[in-house]
Amino acid sequence: MKYLLAVLSVATVLFVIIPVSSQQLYPSDFCSKQIYDRNGELLREVLSQDYKTSVWVSIDNISPSMIKATILREDRRFLFHHGVDLFALIRASWLNLIHGKVISGGSTITMQVAKMCLNLRSRSLLNKILETIYALKIELYLPKSRIMEIYLNRAPYGNQTYGVEAAARFYFRKSANHLSYGESCMLAVIPRAPTLMNAYISPAAVDIERRKLIQTLLDQHFIDRGIYEISLRERLNLVDQKVNFEAPHFVDYVLSRIPAAGINNATEVITTIDLRLQYKLEKMLSTTLRSLLDYHVHQGAVVVVSVPTGEILSMVGSSDYFDAKEGQVNGCTSARQPGSSLKPFLYSLALMSGMSLADFLPDTIVEFRVRDGTNFVPRNYSQKYHGPTRLREALASSFNVPAVYLIEELGIESFYTLLKRLRFQSLNRDAQHYGLSLSLGAGEVTLLELVNAYRVLARAGVVGELTCIREIYSRGGKDMIPDTNGQERVLPAEVAYMISDVLADDAGRFKAFGADNPLDLPFACAVKTGTSKDYRDNWCIGYSTDYVVGIWVGNFSGAPMQGISGITGAAPLFRDVMIELHRDKYPTLFRRPITLEERQICLRTGMLARAVCSNHIEEIFLPGTCPVDSCYGQELDMGAVAIHCRESTGNREEEKDLTILNPGNGDIFRIDPQVSSQSQIIKLRIRAVNSIESVKLLMDGKVIGVEQYPFEFLWQPIRGKHVLEAIAEKGDTDAKDRIAFTIY
Repeated sequence: MKYLLAVLSVATVLFVIIPVSSQQLYPSDFCSKQIYDRNGELLREVLSQDYKTSVWVSIDNISPSMIKATILREDRRFLFHHGVDLFALIRASWLNLIHGKVISGGSTITMQVAKMCLNLRSRSLLNKILETIYALKIELYLPKSRIMEIYLNRAPYGNQTYGVEAAARFYFRKSANHLSYGESCMLAVIPRAPTLMNAYISPAAVDIERRKLIQTLLDQHFIDRGIYEISLRERLNLVDQKVNFEAPHFVDYVLSRIPAAGINNATEVITTIDLRLQYKLEKMLSTTLRSLLDYHVHQGAVVVVSVPTGEILSMVGSSDYFDAKEGQVNGCTSARQPGSSLKPFLYSLALMSGMSLADFLPDTIVEFRVRDGTNFVPRNYSQKYHGPTRLREALASSFNVPAVYLIEELGIESFYTLLKRLRFQSLNRDAQHYGLSLSLGAGEVTLLELVNAYRVLARAGVVGELTCIREIYSRGGKDMIPDTNGQERVLPAEVAYMISDVLADDAGRFKAFGADNPLDLPFACAVKTGTSKDYRDNWCIGYSTDYVVGIWVGNFSGAPMQGISGITGAAPLFRDVMIELHRDKYPTLFRRPITLEERQICLRTGMLARAVCSNHIEEIFLPGTCPVDSCYGQELDMGAVAIHCRESTGNREEEKDLTILNPGNGDIFRIDPQVSSQSQIIKLRIRAVNSIESVKLLMDGKVIGVEQYPFEFLWQPIRGKHVLEAIAEKGDTDAKDRIAFTIY
C-alpha cells in the first residue's frame, strides 16, 4: 500500500510540475496551402492536415462579440470553473441516462481544447477521463484568455474550415476582429455540429440557432436592447460558396498529387491551370449540356493539356461541383468505356507490324469465334458496310468490323501490352478478360489517360506523365519537385505522324460522318470520337501541335443517352474548345518525318497507280511497305468481294456525275463578329464520278479555282447572296451543278 501511495504521489507531482506540451497546444505545422493558378490567381486556401487551423490569430485580434457568443454557446461558466464543470457533467450524465444514448458530453471549452491537443476522435469513457485530466492540467498553466485563443483557433466551423479567422474569411470575406454580433452568433453555433449547421445547405436551421443565441446574449446582459434589435435584423451576406472553390475538381486533383512530391507542410502551390481558360470552358460545358438535355445527357467533363509540357491547363470534372447529388464526381478521373477512341492505337500497332495505310481490310458482316466458343458479330455504328476498305478510311471513318479483324490478326495480348505501355493503368484485368471487344473500347479508362495517350501521338511517339504542379513552396522556401515523368518512346515517330495524318483527314472520314461535320477544323487537328455500348458514354479526343483536348459527355449513373453519338454529343464542344484555344494563333502543321515515303496509289486496289486509274491519291508509307505492283490489270479479292481498278462503285443511275455537296442549295450562313475571319472559312465540297479529273469552280460567275480530287476548296465568306457553279473541267463528261446560298 505504501508503494502504491508513493507511485501515485510521484505521478501527481510529475503531472503538476511538467508543463503542458507547447507542441500539442500550438503545433508547428499550422499552415494553410495557398493553391494558385499559373498566373498567380488564388484558387483555394486549403487547411492543414489533422484538423488544425490554417490561420492562427491572437485573442486580441478576435472580435469581443465572437468571444462572448462562444462562451454562451459552449461553456457559460467558462470564466469560473477550473477546467471541469461538475454541474455540466452531472446534467449531461442525467440526460444521457434518461435518453439511453449520448445526448450531451458536458465538456467545457478547456476540455474541448484538451481533446484537440490529444487528438481524441471517438467518444468513450477512457477518452473522457483523459480529456478531463488534461483539462485540469491546462488550467494549471494557462490563463483563460490563452485557452479561449486556442479553442477559437482550432474549433471546426464547417466546410473543412477550422479556426475563427479562416471561418470569417470563408463565410464573410473579413477578418475575425471585424465580426458583428449577428455574424459571430452564426459562427458560434457551428462547432457543436459542423455538418448539420451548414449555412449553405441548411440556412434556416442555422438562423434559428443564431437567433436563440442572440436572445441568450440579451438575457445574460452581454448586449443591450439596441444591439439585440440590430443583430436580429442584420442581413448576413454569405460569400457565394463557389467563390471559395475555383476549379474545384482540379484543386482536389492537385491535393491528391502533392504527397507524391514528398514535400511536407507546403504553404504555396503554383499549379499549371489557367483560370481564365477554366472559366470559359466551364461555361461552354454548361451551355452544351443544356442543349443536350432532351437527349438525356446530364454530365460532362473537359481536359486541356499542353502538348510540349504535359501541363494540365484546364480540368472541368462535372456540370456543377456543388451539386449535392453527384457534382463532386470527377469525370476526368472516373473510369468509363472509351468506345472507338482506342482505335488509333490498334492501327498504330498494325502499322508497326508492317501494314500500310493503303492495305485493305474487310468491312462486311463477319463472325469471329471467341474463347468461350460463341460467335462475336461486330456491327458498324451506321449499320452499313463498305466491303474492302483501305486502312486509312477504316480508321478515319471508325468502322468497327475492320478493327475487330485487326485485333484478331495482331493478337489481343499485343494490343493490350501497347495500351499498358501507353499508361492506361485503369485496364487492370488480364488481356483475355477484355477479348476482341477491347478493339471497340470494352475496357474502362479515364479521360486523363486518354488525353495522355493521344499526347503520345502529338509528341511523335514519346509517352510521359501529365503534370498539375509547377512550383511548391514551404516555410523553407521553394522546394524541388521530383521528376517522375519517365519519358519513353512507345511508337516510332513515323507511325505517330501517319496516325495523326489519318485523324486529321476529313476526306477520309466522309463515308461515316459526311460533309461539314464538327471535326472539320480550319487548321491541322487530329481528332477521334468514341461511343460506348448502349450509348452510355460519348468521347471526343484530339490534338493540334499545341494542345490535347479531351471531352466526355454522358451520365455518372451510367444511364444511356438517347440518339447521341460522339460526333453529335462531344464533338461540337470539342470544336468550340479547339477554336477558342487557337483564337489568336493557328497551330503549325504536324512535322512529317523525312523517312516516310510517298506514292500515288489507285483508290480501288491500293496498288501503285498507272494511267488507267481514273481515281488516285497520294499516300504515305513506312520504308519498305510501299506497294510494288501496279494496279493495271490487277484485281483485289477479299472473300466474295472483288473490285477491279476500273470498276465504278455505287448506283450511278441514282447519282449525278457532278454534285455540289457543300454548301447546300438554300443554305444560310451568319458571320460571327466574335470569331476571327480565319476560323470562319467555308469548305466547298464537290462529288464527282471517276471519269472527272478536275472541276472548275465559279462564284457569282467568276472562276475561283480548278480542283482535282478530293475536289475541295476553302473560301473566305462574304456577306450577300451567292451562286456557286461546278463544271467538269477535264474528263469525258461536261457535267455541271449549280446552287445558291446566303451569308449574313
